[in-house]
Amino acid sequence: MKLLTPRRGQRGFTLLEMLFVMFVVGMLASLTIPRFAASYQARELLAQRSDIEDQLRELPRRVRLSAHPLALPIDLKLADLGDGAPPLRLPPGWEIAFDPVLEISLLGACSPSKIVISHGEAPALAARYQVERLTCELSALAP
Repeated sequence: MKLLTPRRGQRGFTLLEMLFVMFVVGMLASLTIPRFAASYQARELLAQRSDIEDQLRELPRRVRLSAHPLALPIDLKLADLGDGAPPLRLPPGWEIAFDPVLEISLLGACSPSKIVISHGEAPALAARYQVERLTCELSALAP
């Protein structure tokens, strides 16, 4: 039975050792990849919500430059605000609600309103804001 003993210069891993290592690596991957994917999706949704907030902050300036008053959500479906872009570009799955109607005058002044931004698949990411009269400042409200 000299065939089973390794020669002096031959070193390596057995098939059983390789299979065991591959099994352990597969188990670790199966535990970590789903968690990583979920956190990646949550970060992507937070970035989209931040983009919507930035669009809301930019609206008074855009209304002032386009010389067209705006009433949201009534004018939300406009294809062009006057600058070649719609008032808000909402990513798929996002919804926005205004209570009462948010009016932005030709001078860029806002009526007071409350805004709720929500996503159908991630209700925990919903955000509520208060729009300040005249200045159009967005202040976050408690959920």
